[in-house]
Amino acid sequence: MNYNLMPVKYFIDVVQTRGFISAAKKNYVSETAVSTAISKLEGELGQRLLVRSAGQFDLTPVGREFYKRAVEILTAYSEIWRHPDINPDRLLRIHFLQGLGSDAATFASGLPTEYQVSFDEETLDNSVSRLVKGYYDLLVGFELAFLNNAKVKVLPLHRISFDLLFNADQVAAADDLKTLAKQSSLYLQYWQSTGISDIQTAMLKTYRQDQWDYHQIEGVNSFAAACLSVNFKGGVTMVPENFQIPAGCERIYRYSPRHLKDAFLVVLALSSANSRDLERIATRTITKTYRS
Repeated sequence: MNYNLMPVKYFIDVVQTRGFISAAKKNYVSETAVSTAISKLEGELGQRLLVRSAGQFDLTPVGREFYKRAVEILTAYSEIWRHPDINPDRLLRIHFLQGLGSDAATFASGLPTEYQVSFDEETLDNSVSRLVKGYYDLLVGFELAFLNNAKVKVLPLHRISFDLLFNADQVAAADDLKTLAKQSSLYLQYWQSTGISDIQTAMLKTYRQDQWDYHQIEGVNSFAAACLSVNFKGGVTMVPENFQIPAGCERIYRYSPRHLKDAFLVVLALSSANSRDLERIATRTITKTYRS
């Protein structure tokens, strides 16, 4: 049995960053190393994961299923090293979607001092299902991620503004940002965790206010992946105002449009099956931290 997980990580990074070059930069290896590792992985599996052509690629049906399982497995593998001990009674496991780490920290700062806290970042793909299954206690995310989900209870935190990221080289050559956006790919996160098809529609409706538009949608797994895609390939994406640009993204132009100011609600989510004690603790902490 092959226990080398690096080819699997390379494959995930290629999918999430939408390219071999960006995945190589993320892992500080050559593009050839990434390509060779994935080819070897395909050989060991006896299945094609990617269809490559002229510097582009598409996931095969097997590749799409392998990607979903690979993300779950690598996330679980990471967690056995982060939390190998039995959770104490006063430990709260607070996870957050990418870009919302500071919100998780702000919430935790208001908790009673007797509580211990562990933090971890979640991908959009399976964050809600993992919350419901009890892998962690609380999730800081956007309200859109939990719409109409009876298995999850949400508590409002605050509203957040979004910025648009463009490729700086394209901005320098463009007449104006709206025209550039209309001619570009819009990188938008997959919202597969809830299975609710209108989440992406709601995000696009907000984005398209004030005559903003796009040429086509390209799905990515995270804000970081979207940023990397814009940096290396061009296009546009939406990120939270406090999103930190990944290292190596030196061709990013950031713009804060008026129509995305306070556009989205950040919430704290917990499983509906959790105890009322946890909800009471969370509610008191929110009142203390955000409402006082």
